[in-house]
Amino acid sequence: MRHPFIRCLVAVVLLTLLVFLPASAGNGIIVEGNPVGTDNIGALNPLLCDNPYCRRITDFLFPTFYAVDPTSGLIVSAGDGNYGVALDTSAPTQDTGEIKLREDLVWSDGQPVTAYDVFYSYLAATSRYVSTSYPNLQTMITAARVIDEHTVEFGFNQVNCSVPARMNFPIIPAHVFDPLFREMVDEMGDSGELDTWFAEWLKFYPPSRFGMLTNHAFNSYPMVSAGVFQFVQRLPNEEIRLATADGQVAFVYRDIQSSMTETQNFLSGNSNVLINPPVENRDSLIADLDLQVTPFAGNTWNYIGLNVANPALPRSAFDGNGQPLEQGHHPLFGDIRVRQALQKAIDVDRIIDIALLGYGVPIASSQVPGTWSANAELQPPTYDTNAAKKLLDEAGWTDRNADGVRECHGCLYGDEGRDLYFVLLVVDGGGREVAGNLIARQLDDVGFYVDAYQIDAASLLDQLRFQEFDAYLYAETQSYPATLDQSALFTQASDILYGGRNYGSHTNPEVETIMDEALHQAQCDVDARVDLYKQSQALLQEDQSYVWLYAPQDMLVTRDVIGPSPTLNRPFWNIQDWIVTS
Repeated sequence: MRHPFIRCLVAVVLLTLLVFLPASAGNGIIVEGNPVGTDNIGALNPLLCDNPYCRRITDFLFPTFYAVDPTSGLIVSAGDGNYGVALDTSAPTQDTGEIKLREDLVWSDGQPVTAYDVFYSYLAATSRYVSTSYPNLQTMITAARVIDEHTVEFGFNQVNCSVPARMNFPIIPAHVFDPLFREMVDEMGDSGELDTWFAEWLKFYPPSRFGMLTNHAFNSYPMVSAGVFQFVQRLPNEEIRLATADGQVAFVYRDIQSSMTETQNFLSGNSNVLINPPVENRDSLIADLDLQVTPFAGNTWNYIGLNVANPALPRSAFDGNGQPLEQGHHPLFGDIRVRQALQKAIDVDRIIDIALLGYGVPIASSQVPGTWSANAELQPPTYDTNAAKKLLDEAGWTDRNADGVRECHGCLYGDEGRDLYFVLLVVDGGGREVAGNLIARQLDDVGFYVDAYQIDAASLLDQLRFQEFDAYLYAETQSYPATLDQSALFTQASDILYGGRNYGSHTNPEVETIMDEALHQAQCDVDARVDLYKQSQALLQEDQSYVWLYAPQDMLVTRDVIGPSPTLNRPFWNIQDWIVTS
C-alpha cells in the first residue's frame, strides 16, 4: 500500500499554524536520544568527528568555511543567520586566489574568528598525523596562508565550479590549541610566491605538530565554539548539554538505555525529538495525535549498478598515456535492450510498499525526486513485464528448453546457450535485503535467473574496484553542500581500475560533454548548471547503465515542539527558532 501521508500532512499544516505563536509559549529543552552513548560518540572536534553521532553535536558548535543554504544545499556568503566565514563564494578561476572573511563572528570566549583560525584548521585537516574526515581537502587545495586578519589565500589544484562545495571544512579555534600560532604566522610574513612560502612554512611549523589533536581534551570538552549553541557539560554515560549564548541549556543529547530502541526511548518520554524511526513504527507514530510528524526528502537514492564491460577482462578506460583501452562487453548488460528489460521487469512501487512499507518514492534518474536539482519533467520508468519479455526476445534471449530461464540464442555478447544468469550483490541496510529478494523474484518472472547475495558496504566497495561483478544494489547520498557534479559516477575519467567510482564502465560522450560544460560554466551560474544536469539525468535514464529504483523518505517526529522545518540533509537547520512548550 502506498501511504499518501494524509494524517501527516494535517500535522504539518497544524504545525505551520502554530509557528506564529509567540516565543513566550514555552522555553523547554530539546532532547534527542543518543543510541551509542556519550562514551562512544567519538571526538567532538569537528575535524576528527567521523560518524553521525558526534556530528550531531559538532554541527551545532562550529562554523564552516562556507555557509550553506538549507533549502538548496548550495554554499552562500557568510552573514547574519548562518555560521560560515567566507564572504566570497565564487569558484576559483586560476590556481591561486584570496578570499575575504566576515569580521563579526566571535568564539564563545570572546576572541574573534579570523584567518588564523581558517589557516590552522586547514593545516590540521591536511596533516598526515591527524586522522580527519576531510582527506580530499588536499585534492582541492595545494597551499594556504594568512594575508591579514580577515583574508586568506589558497592555492587550488582544480579550477571548476565544484571546488568551493568540495573544499568546505569546519573551523576550530587556533588559540585553544596553540596560543603562539598567530605570532608564528606573523613572524613568517606573507611575501613571495604562495607555493614557495607554504613549503617554507611547513618546515617552520611541521605537520607533526598537529598529532597532539588526537588526544586533546577538546575532543571531549569543546569549551570554545562559535555556532548556534555552546558546549556546557558532558555527563559520562548520561548526556551532553548545549546552551544558547546566554547560558540557557537548549539541547540535550541523552543516552538511551541499552534495553531500548530509539523509538521506545522517545515514546517513553525520555526525548522529544526522533529522527527517522524505522518504517515499521511510522504508522503508529503518525496516528498518535499528541505527536508532530514531519516527512521530508531523504538524502539517498537506491539503484542497481550494472557492469557494461567484460567482467572477465577488467580494465580502466584509458592506459597510462591517456589512450583508450578496449573493455569489451558484459555478456548480458553490454546490450542496452537487456538493461532496459531489467528496468521494466522490476515493480518499483511494490518494492517500496514491501521493503519500505510505503515510505519512499520511485526515482527517475540520479537525483532525489522533489529536490530543486532533480528533473521534474522526467518520469520514473514504467513497470511493464510484456515489454520486458519483448525486449529480451529481440535481444536473442529465449527459453527454448522451457525451464523458465532464458538462454542466449543469437544474443549480442553472450556465449550461445548461456543462461540469462547474473549475480546481484545487495548491500545490507535501508530495506535493501528485502528489496533484493523481491527483485530476484520479479526478474524470475520474465526469464532471468538471479543470485542475490547480501554484503556489507565495505566488502562491496572492495569488490567493485576490481570491476569483475555483474550488478549491485546500493545507494548514493545527495552531497552536502551540493556540488551538483556527478562526473565521478558517470564519466570515463573516473573509470579507473582499483581507483575510480565509475565501476560499471559507463560511457556516453554526450553525458560527458554536458557534465564538463556544467563543471566549467561561466561564472558558475547555478540555473544554467542545473539545466545542464537535468539534461544529463534524461540521458542517463535512457542509457540504463543503472536501474533506477527508489528514494527512502526521511521523517522528523517531535512532541510539544513548535517550529521544525526539516529539509534534505538538514533536519535541525532552524533549531534556534524551535519552541518547546512543555
